[in-house]
Amino acid sequence: MRDSVTGKRDLFREITLRTFTDEMKTYPFTSREMIGCFLCSFFCFFDDEQVFAVFFDEKCRYCGMLHVQDGVLIVPSPLSESIEKKGKELGAASFVLAHNHPGVPAAPSAEDVLTTSAVRGHFEGSPLVFLDHFIISGNDFSTMLTDTLWQKRYDGGRNTLF
Repeated sequence: MRDSVTGKRDLFREITLRTFTDEMKTYPFTSREMIGCFLCSFFCFFDDEQVFAVFFDEKCRYCGMLHVQDGVLIVPSPLSESIEKKGKELGAASFVLAHNHPGVPAAPSAEDVLTTSAVRGHFEGSPLVFLDHFIISGNDFSTMLTDTLWQKRYDGGRNTLF
């Protein structure tokens, strides 16, 4: 009986997530706060730590995501390469790294700082722009990169930020 309930819950979650993310494809994200609210709504479906790369097109619209891994966030070079490959496949101009901290504050850990630095280094000068790293906890979020990156705007898909 329990397996049937768990299976139905997982199926409901998958359908809800697909509907939710498909509806977001027409919505432009023009600020860190908008992305943070989207991510808080998305991560409410997960009880355990999950890591995603979330991609945006040249007009700041959501265009897809990649489930990077379950559990504690550590991104070695092969994962950065899979992010790069998925971004090209989606035709993305930029992406954010996002993961949740279930049951604890949305504050960056030492691993989060190291991962942000590694990902930022990997995508330095890349046509796929790394915008930020979001840490989500419930309805709260924090980001890792500085405010100055968010003050720029897109200029038709060139290597500039919001």
